[in-house]
Amino acid sequence: MKKSIVLGLISILSMIVFAKNTFAAKAPADANANAPVNVHRAKFQYNKALTAMKGKYYYSAVQHFQKAILIKPHFALAWAHMGVALHRLGFPSLGIVCLRKALEYNPNIKWAKIKLKKYLASPRR
Repeated sequence: MKKSIVLGLISILSMIVFAKNTFAAKAPADANANAPVNVHRAKFQYNKALTAMKGKYYYSAVQHFQKAILIKPHFALAWAHMGVALHRLGFPSLGIVCLRKALEYNPNIKWAKIKLKKYLASPRR
């Protein structure tokens, strides 16, 4: 049942985040600049999503967080940041679900606990 909820959430998010924008996040700088970048790594997608969030490109950020989660389903930080991005896009209930999932995988993320309490207390949900 949990797998179906997660897959359902990911499919719903995929339908929501259909808009294309012109934002192209730069690859994170490595110590070895000539090393090839592996775009199929969860950490790479996560870093692209964080860069998108810094530029307030939340749709793009959610897409990259989804890719990171598809590669590595128990990536708690990706779940938590995706929850924040979804909340900022105007989907507070989905944001709460993602934050809860992040805390389920890693209950030691203090800022996610704070955000979850704030979002639960918000009348916007």
